[in-house]
Amino acid sequence: MALQFYFGASGAGKSKQLHRDIIDASLEHPEINYLLIVPDQFTMQTQMDLVVEHPNHAIMNIDVLSFGRLTHRILEEVGAVQMPVLDDTGKSLVLRKVSQKEKDRLTVMGSHLHKIGYIHEVKSAISEFMQYGIGIRELEELTDCAKSRGALYYKLQDLGILYQAFQEYIRTRFITTEETLDRLREALPKSDIIRQSVIAFDGFTGFTPIQNRVIQELMRLTKRVIISLTIDERENPYRLEGEQKLFYLTQKTVADLRRLMEEVEVTEEKAVWCKERFGGQLPRFTGNPELAHLEHNLFRYPAAPYEKEAEHIHLLEASTPREELHQTCIAIRRLMQEADRQGEILCYRDIAVVTGNMEVYGRDAAEEFMKFGIPIYLDQTRGILGNPFAAYLRSALQIVLQDFSFEAVFHYLRTGLTGFGREEVDRLENYVRRFGIRGRKRWETMFIYKEENPEGEEAALLQLEAYNAMRSRLMEQMELLLVPHHKTGEHVRALYAFLTANQAQQKLADLERDFKQSGDLARAKEYGQIYPLVIDLLDQMEGLLSDEEMTLKEFADILDVGLGEISVGTIPQNVDRILVGDIERTRLKQVKVLFFLGINDGNIPKAASKGGIISDMDREFLRESQLELAPSPRQQMYIQRFYLYLNMTKPSHRLYLSFAKVNSAGKSIRPAYLVEVVKKIFPGLTVACPQLRSPLEQIATRQEGAGYLARELREYAEGVLPPEREAEFFTIYQVYGEEELEPRRRFLTEAAFKRYQDSGLSAAVARALYGVQLENSVTRLETYAACAYRHFLEYGLTLREREDFSFENVDMGNVYHEVLEQ
Repeated sequence: MALQFYFGASGAGKSKQLHRDIIDASLEHPEINYLLIVPDQFTMQTQMDLVVEHPNHAIMNIDVLSFGRLTHRILEEVGAVQMPVLDDTGKSLVLRKVSQKEKDRLTVMGSHLHKIGYIHEVKSAISEFMQYGIGIRELEELTDCAKSRGALYYKLQDLGILYQAFQEYIRTRFITTEETLDRLREALPKSDIIRQSVIAFDGFTGFTPIQNRVIQELMRLTKRVIISLTIDERENPYRLEGEQKLFYLTQKTVADLRRLMEEVEVTEEKAVWCKERFGGQLPRFTGNPELAHLEHNLFRYPAAPYEKEAEHIHLLEASTPREELHQTCIAIRRLMQEADRQGEILCYRDIAVVTGNMEVYGRDAAEEFMKFGIPIYLDQTRGILGNPFAAYLRSALQIVLQDFSFEAVFHYLRTGLTGFGREEVDRLENYVRRFGIRGRKRWETMFIYKEENPEGEEAALLQLEAYNAMRSRLMEQMELLLVPHHKTGEHVRALYAFLTANQAQQKLADLERDFKQSGDLARAKEYGQIYPLVIDLLDQMEGLLSDEEMTLKEFADILDVGLGEISVGTIPQNVDRILVGDIERTRLKQVKVLFFLGINDGNIPKAASKGGIISDMDREFLRESQLELAPSPRQQMYIQRFYLYLNMTKPSHRLYLSFAKVNSAGKSIRPAYLVEVVKKIFPGLTVACPQLRSPLEQIATRQEGAGYLARELREYAEGVLPPEREAEFFTIYQVYGEEELEPRRRFLTEAAFKRYQDSGLSAAVARALYGVQLENSVTRLETYAACAYRHFLEYGLTLREREDFSFENVDMGNVYHEVLEQ
């Protein structure tokens, strides 16, 4: 029973050293199990690395797991009772239920708990308590600590009441995600696997209190626990310095683990320091003095400036986040071409893109990279609210709630899961708009309005019959939802019957199959997961709130909240792809080139949180207690600086840093402080604006070239193309004269020079617009006279033809002369 640390700076080779030591030990002691625990995103990559590094290319007594997989493995081994896991939606439902019983005891929260958003905030606070190991007794200590702050005291008091009621309700029914680690800790002493194992933790920046307790139990039971942590060799990992220090998170983790080690009387083995340097550089940066200098000086004070010109670090400016992505794609294409020309091997998997704001950059990344034919994997979970199936459910309920409003009906019909074709929906929409059909009564009644049909009366009747057939199909689908219900269970069963009757599961399975056949594995996986997840949500609502009185509006609101909290994970579609992710969530490994986008204020550091039940000021106050909560905004800023260090020191060849001048809404934004930090380390580094370069340097694909050609052709046709751009324009125009591209150039040219010519109204069009009945008013006569005169001129009618010309059954010649006489 021992604890051992592996220390080293970023790029020092901690993981490689740990892998080699584990492989050597596993060969020497085949009877011992070696468990390597890594973050979820690392499991497959780490397994592959171990297999490649192992001399036998097989890891018989080495296993790579995450915390979640370790929990599953041990609970399965010891035969622990498996209870249903309560997810975030289930927590909200339970809290809604128990809050109704306890609302009279709540001092400040009782009047707010009917609000869905408020329940969500309470759920977040209770999840935080569980994650940080704060039980009822610990929460009482926090409440006593806050007696001097009235509002905080009463909030914590109410949270204590709800927390206790929540735990009592789920005790024999469910287990929360946070509690699974407690179950693991209780099961560890019964496990034979653990007693015969050496366990190593790699790739973590720190641990939560509940994870620390699991590690403490592993120290007590296993032969040895190894922890690898990132810290500069110039720092002392055993001295806890101020939280403003770069490696404070590592020092705090070491202090916590050593304290827990002492509690269980475990010895500490000598730490392994990975600090071997080649020519003064860490292994990752061999031959790259610029990146080695960056690692050695980033966020260290004072930082030594780099005296030479930086060739492998680039600082870029773009107009918008979308343009940043665009220029990134151009740079990646150029890097791949340069590598090919020089005979080097550079794969897409050697390149990564990270950002501090995946909400903005992740939204446009897929589209921009697809234009350039660059495969990527977005490292983020997707919410399902944007999925057609979620829209199908929500719009079906909105039809009932909004009494068949136009918007609700056609939102439902356009989800693609109703069995209506797109052309059918378009025709029905035009019909409904024209005759103002709204409300359930109008949809339940047969349509009687006929449209004029040039093919005659029989064709008009057939068209009306088709509209009524579509109306009947819609009403048949909605029939099960139109029956009034008053309890949650009744609403759930009606919605499930609606899904079953309309074969929603089969339709989603068909879409999943179609996506697989087309090669879109990410969307196939999404469609394969969504139906079971939604049914699980309905099961939870049925199990937790079945007998509770609830209107359809309340049911729809809870369903919206539940759907909003469901997310689906995807897997990379291929091995050779670029990873696009967040600086905190994404774990990078062995990348040669890193693009860091969005280095702007608000992204770096991230904007302060919006607070919650426990505000940011409350967190600062509660730091005086001995209990640990989630980091405050100030602490989070320091932690994010550590993640910046880890990300910026990941590439071994090149680093690209970029920022935007305006955001997606068109508002001006400033570069983040990180830009100045890097400039101080590299005084010779200049900000490049690649989008200002010649189009000949930026156009990388045929599609992009066609877009440029279309814009320039329009300006050329209008005579406003600046002379200095004509040479580039004609060069690209000539390129698109090649045999394959010439049809596209011809089409774009014809479109650019096409001009609208006013040909006047034909008699048939005028009759359709103005009707056939003449009203005897001077204004009307003058209008007809003007219309007649315009037709005389446009069609060059002779005097004889003018006299015979009639319009709307009116002798227009006589009208014209009559007005002239008046």
